[in-house]
Amino acid sequence: MIYRGVVWLSFGLALAAVLLLLAASTAATPVSNDAGAYLTMADAILAGRLPYRDLFDHKTPGIYYTFAAALALSGRSLRAVQLVQLLAVMAMAGLTGWLAWRLWGRLAGALTLLLALYGGAAYQGGHLTTEAWTALFTAAALASLLRRSSQPPSTGDWLLAGWLVGLAALFKQTGLLALPALALWAASIRGDWRQVGRRWLALIAGCTAPLLATAAFFATQGALPDLWRDAIWVNLSQYPRASFAALLSGNLINLRSFPLLWLGLLPALIFAPPSLRRSAAGQRATLLWLMLLAGLLPLLHRFYGHYVLQALPPAAALAAAGLAALWQWLSCRPWPWRALAVAGLLALALIDLPAWPRYLAHTQRLVERQQVVAAAVQALSQPGLPILAITAAPQVYFLSDRPPATRWIYLYPVNHSPAREAELADLITQHIAPVVVVDDSEPLPWHARLRSIVEANCTLQSTPTPNLALYTCH
Repeated sequence: MIYRGVVWLSFGLALAAVLLLLAASTAATPVSNDAGAYLTMADAILAGRLPYRDLFDHKTPGIYYTFAAALALSGRSLRAVQLVQLLAVMAMAGLTGWLAWRLWGRLAGALTLLLALYGGAAYQGGHLTTEAWTALFTAAALASLLRRSSQPPSTGDWLLAGWLVGLAALFKQTGLLALPALALWAASIRGDWRQVGRRWLALIAGCTAPLLATAAFFATQGALPDLWRDAIWVNLSQYPRASFAALLSGNLINLRSFPLLWLGLLPALIFAPPSLRRSAAGQRATLLWLMLLAGLLPLLHRFYGHYVLQALPPAAALAAAGLAALWQWLSCRPWPWRALAVAGLLALALIDLPAWPRYLAHTQRLVERQQVVAAAVQALSQPGLPILAITAAPQVYFLSDRPPATRWIYLYPVNHSPAREAELADLITQHIAPVVVVDDSEPLPWHARLRSIVEANCTLQSTPTPNLALYTCH
């Protein structure tokens, strides 16, 4: 009894520490380039404008409307948006932990909860990413299919799982990668071809329901072509794969970010392997491995750390199952073996601990720098009047509470063209935007050309940070 009490006390302390770390990384994180686009789009929605038609971004609209709702309910509070994001990560971890507890017992459930929560911090879940929401709906889809341990999923379960995949795709297009994984699993489990056909139909019907509803909404606004162009076609035609060398080095960093998670998958291959046998345990493990592989596919295109979040629910559950089974195997071994195993696991779990204070201090300095920039823009501009940012990072619009003067809230390889560059140049030369912000932190080929136009037509007012200059263009 004393031993069990110590174990669960240790778990409680670890849980509190991980929650504190996740909350700190969420609150002390600056508004990133992607989040700046989402929040600027959310502001535009509250002002009566429509994504894609009135402002450009190439994500699906779920994140814009979620953040718009949080801003509307909180009086435009960034803290409220961060809290909503934090709750999404916690809900994902809770669902995944509950599922692992149902499948493999309390120890696996507790370990899954810790792995998923820490993974949310390690892979930038608090950075207002879309992948955190995709992970939440992925965890819910897994729970809908695997919650019944003694019988296969019903037609309603397949319909619900498909609907959740559709919702995941409304936050990030890559959420649809779960659909073929689920379809493959539907064909591999017990049943004749009629049953498999019904499962596929339920999956497809559930998945298309939220997508068709979204398409219908934009169609009623006359903006269905805009939705297709920016959220689908741009990503298919203008978003090239990173080089092999960049993918390799970036994904090695992703592995290094949380080694215990990935190494935990090795014993999972032994104790919870994928299996085409008809046993219920083997089938459940097969679904998790399929969803893990589907979630990792975006990393073959880009190596961004937040992409890992999409694979986090199945990865955390499988790693926890492997670690729990490994501990049970070690429990009947001599105590030196157990002590060595615990010491090794703790070393892996805490390997990044010394870096977190420096990282949080660094991000807090970035937050303070953003606040300085926002205050400087507000001092030079009037509320409600548009400004122009020559930047790949559109967060200046949201942080300064000033609307953009153009739908091109950022200009990047994914959306650059000579015509769009000329449009921004006309805004400058015709003095349509009274304040122009020039951000040199990520200079792109057209950046210097636009900067020279700003310098020729506007007056430098201040440089609140080394890479950012503010101009007035009256």
